Amino acid sequence: MELKQVNDQVWLTRVQLDGYGVQGALIRGETGVVLVDTLSHPSDMAPLLPLIQGRSLTIVYTHADWDHIWGTGGLPWEGARIIGHRACLERFDTDVPATLREKQGAQPHRWGGIKLIRPTETFSRKLCLDAGALEMTLHHLPGHTPDSIVLFLEKYGMLFMGDAVETPFPCLERTSPLSRWIEALDAWEGDSRVQRVIPAHGHMGGRKIIRQNIAYLQDLLDGRPPVITEPLTDFYRHTHGENMAFAGNLASG
Repeated sequence: MELKQVNDQVWLTRVQLDGYGVQGALIRGETGVVLVDTLSHPSDMAPLLPLIQGRSLTIVYTHADWDHIWGTGGLPWEGARIIGHRACLERFDTDVPATLREKQGAQPHRWGGIKLIRPTETFSRKLCLDAGALEMTLHHLPGHTPDSIVLFLEKYGMLFMGDAVETPFPCLERTSPLSRWIEALDAWEGDSRVQRVIPAHGHMGGRKIIRQNIAYLQDLLDGRPPVITEPLTDFYRHTHGENMAFAGNLASG
């Protein structure tokens, strides 16, 4: 796991998986630590333990996809607050264990030690957190998944977006609410407090990342093939094809 310090209170966490990277964050206040996602494996969390020691721990799941939540078992999670959207908790009874069974069947040595750890606390629209003289807010932003949320750390103008945006473009599901997704992104793109945008897949940048994602989603909503100028990995070539198919089904439905 790659650990990158952004300032005295924020570190980015990143691992490379098969075909793409996934990124989370550690935010450390005077008395508490907030983790934004726990990546894909308990071993990913080992470098964070010295930064957590002596502080209360809050874990935030931006959504319940496997590559964002499976690392929790490598943390002192039993005494932690674990927060997700209400729909995130519901997924622990449906697709979350199904995905684990599938991956353990295919690669038992790699994924055999994973323990699924559910949210202990949920919310529906907005939730405020305080890590000790360091406040932040969680906001529901459905699109990539129904349970997707973002975290805004106003002190630094940092918006941690999970999979609500990605570079080079976001990933749709079969039932992604494109209009609602675009509307929510428009609000954040127009918020002058936001100075840094941190997606879970891609690189940190400014609000231009949000604008690029809006343009891509708007093209799909309007039935236009999005113009993509940068080279794509195999993963994103496949994702783009799926996005086009999903958007077509949404329009026809």
